[in-house]
Amino acid sequence: MGKLLEYQLISRSKQGDASAFGALIKDYRKQLFTYLLKICNNRTTAEDLFQDTLIRVWSGLPNYNEQNKFSSWLFSIAHNTAMDSFRRKKVRSRVIHTDELPEFTDGMNPQKEVELKETKDMLLDAVNTLSDKQKQVFLLRQHGELSFKEIAELTEQPLNTVLSHMHYSVKKIRKILREQNVI
Repeated sequence: MGKLLEYQLISRSKQGDASAFGALIKDYRKQLFTYLLKICNNRTTAEDLFQDTLIRVWSGLPNYNEQNKFSSWLFSIAHNTAMDSFRRKKVRSRVIHTDELPEFTDGMNPQKEVELKETKDMLLDAVNTLSDKQKQVFLLRQHGELSFKEIAELTEQPLNTVLSHMHYSVKKIRKILREQNVI
């Protein structure tokens, strides 16, 4: 979606146009849901968090400042919604269940599908070995596509700490994948 179209959809959404809001969120839906799924590790919880996030975004639109990147604002709301939920439930699993992840194949041959699933499983296992903070930074960067500065602001950590978490995350994941001959 182009910036002009996004700006128009935001403007119309602020005026209460639900169809414009649907069109605005459509481009972020898969990315946002995947992020929530990976931080909560449960499809049902991710669906609930996704709905809660959309409600918060809709009600918060009048306060949205167009000078800020919409995707950053959206992912910060999703992140805060998830963290609020975790605090309320005081439940936090560190395992990503690969059977809960959506499959996105385009009619590949069966061998390629098996190879892709095995690679995905190994990558998810590697991500699960990260500390909570490293995992949080890694997922916000990879699935939220936030800048390091935005992640630092969102997580209320110094920029250098965020950069360090990302550096060690990537280093650890690469090491694990090399040991498994994936890369």
